Amino acid sequence: MALRTLSILPALVGLLVTELPAQAPVPAEAKAAMEPLAWMAGRWSGEGTHQSPAGPRVVLQSEEVRTALEGALLVVEGTGREPGPDGAPGAVVFRAFGVLSSGDAGEYRFAAWQGGRFVDAWAKLDDDGSMTWGFDTPDGGSVRYTIRRPEPDVWHETGAFRAAAGGEWRPFFEMTLHRESTGGR
Repeated sequence: MALRTLSILPALVGLLVTELPAQAPVPAEAKAAMEPLAWMAGRWSGEGTHQSPAGPRVVLQSEEVRTALEGALLVVEGTGREPGPDGAPGAVVFRAFGVLSSGDAGEYRFAAWQGGRFVDAWAKLDDDGSMTWGFDTPDGGSVRYTIRRPEPDVWHETGAFRAAAGGEWRPFFEMTLHRESTGGR
């Protein structure tokens, strides 16, 4: 019985392999949906301010953004550092990683990790070309960020929080970054 099963296995594997479809290319719609956000690709740096119970905290923020899967994804890696005594970047105080992808018509998904936590955030393009993204907090509140490009090589982002009980959005984060020169590459 075992010998017969072993002799049938290669035939079954061969049949399965011939029935598998070739890997499909990245859909043109997925690439096209990401085109309005392609401006974000590159290296960015500047200052960010976080509001905390102890008061505002300024960090030197950098963002590295690249496209993946033929432009169908944006991969974002951010690092915040304490300003050193001479104004140069000091110790790392913040790191985050995210992948932005398109979904159904006009909708996007932003999977992000920071400090050992993961959020599966919604994102959308606004009529003015800005991108708003956010998520609900475990206690029922909401967080949202808005990214704007007020000038070709400027990235301005704000963040706000709304408690579970609703009410007004309270700003807690703002940063302005400038595209770094590629050095002629």
